Amino acid sequence: MKLKKIAIVAAMEQEGQAICPAPRHERIGKFPILAGTNKDNVSYRCIVSGIGIARAAEAAKLLCAEKPDLILSIGVSGGLAAGLEAGALVAATSIHSDIAEFDSWFEGNDDARLRSELIPSCGEIQCGKLITANEAVLTPQDKLFMHERTGALAVDMESIAVAQTAQKAGIPFGCIRAISDDSKRGIPQESLAGVDESGKTQLGPILKAIMKRPSLIFELIPMGRDYSKALKGLEKILK
Repeated sequence: MKLKKIAIVAAMEQEGQAICPAPRHERIGKFPILAGTNKDNVSYRCIVSGIGIARAAEAAKLLCAEKPDLILSIGVSGGLAAGLEAGALVAATSIHSDIAEFDSWFEGNDDARLRSELIPSCGEIQCGKLITANEAVLTPQDKLFMHERTGALAVDMESIAVAQTAQKAGIPFGCIRAISDDSKRGIPQESLAGVDESGKTQLGPILKAIMKRPSLIFELIPMGRDYSKALKGLEKILK
């Protein structure tokens, strides 16, 4: 079956804007939708879910009701494996769950076939195990521990919820992530306030944090460069 209709869950507004070329803007309930067609005439609908598994599961359920050929979790992820640089793309062949109420996900035949159909348009991409966690993994030490414990290439906070929602609906699932911070990059706690729960960027809390701790800006500048590389990576997926 050739892909004709793709549904996408992205946690953050900036991710959705990077993924979707020239979209139409719509809404389903509380969630914004970016919709359009790519150069291969594949139609897509990308829902911006916001942060975390509960919002991702709710958004994925709405997309599954539209019966797409494939549902994808796409966005940025923290790198866990050494050698994965900012901007690199990774695709899941399995997703380990660090969340008690979610089982791990393993790619089935239909998932693998559609992943293989989609990936050639993305350029160079590494495939393997990813992991979903309840919280951001902030320090190089914690990233190393998580990689050694699970073997996962990268970590996010939504994909397992999308995977299980798609699986329950009988819809093939795929997960493609762009590395926003490599395994050696520490993430300051204050930076987490830069996105609200709906996935929108908010600069106010970051500016307040810089006023309280001016040296923070020297951590945020290289982080911002790496994040921009990750968004550039996301732009390749639907091209």
